[in-house]
Amino acid sequence: MRTWLLLCGLAATGLAAEPAFTPLLDEKLSQWEKWLGVPHRAYEVPGYVRGATAKEDPVLGLNRDPLDVYTAKLVDGEPVLHISGQVFGGLTSLKSYDNFHLRTQQRWGTKKWEPRLSAVRDNGILIYCVGEHGAGGKNWMRSQECQVQEGDIGDWWPIAGAIVDIPIRVEGRTQSYEPKAPLKTMTGRAFHGTDYQEKPSGEWNLIEVYSLNGDAVFRLNGRTVNVILNSRYREKGATQDIPLKAGKLQVQSEAAECEYRRLEIRPLTAWPTEVAGDVPTPFPLAK
Repeated sequence: MRTWLLLCGLAATGLAAEPAFTPLLDEKLSQWEKWLGVPHRAYEVPGYVRGATAKEDPVLGLNRDPLDVYTAKLVDGEPVLHISGQVFGGLTSLKSYDNFHLRTQQRWGTKKWEPRLSAVRDNGILIYCVGEHGAGGKNWMRSQECQVQEGDIGDWWPIAGAIVDIPIRVEGRTQSYEPKAPLKTMTGRAFHGTDYQEKPSGEWNLIEVYSLNGDAVFRLNGRTVNVILNSRYREKGATQDIPLKAGKLQVQSEAAECEYRRLEIRPLTAWPTEVAGDVPTPFPLAK
């Protein structure tokens, strides 16, 4: 009765109930498959035969994870994804998604691995993943990356020829998201904007990606940190772009230990109020 009355009240006000989130994590990672690239030569891998040179070393490939790079277990009654980071790769959703609101919580562990022992901890959430596994550096599918890196959550990276338009502020060689800046076609890294509030290492960050018709908004702890528009890609040597508006999800492993929890998704048919004002209306691209 209470649910029926709530629905009647929504109908009377002209508001539709928002779709519920669907959880994407469980202890068996049943909604995902694993792809792992080439293990660093500093580490031994059970049952793995290296090539004659580092360049010839084979990938571990699909659903072969002898080092338990990707695992999940219940913590305080909820599933938590643990990524050791020891081998570069991607945890790939079995389903594809187009218009969606993805949200999760992420925190860093302490472990680092070669070749990034001296670098900041790195990871990433990839959207619109299409094509072959390993298209990007033998590790990831063609996609758009929401960077998850210490000090840089929400940067945008292209994987395997991806392209977007972003409102960009250019300062020397640094190109950063700026809400009121002209749009610029981007084929290389775009740094997050200045409204940036990352939690200290070891604490949980709320990361959200809103996607609608090939545009996407990256949010960190309730603040918009990047906006990508007109997602597309170009094959090597081609002259025409191809739309990139739907695909699988990937969660990277990139030489750093981290965890994710409350990873969930729901469909979108319009921009929610909290991000609608962050998506710019059309105006000319910057030269």
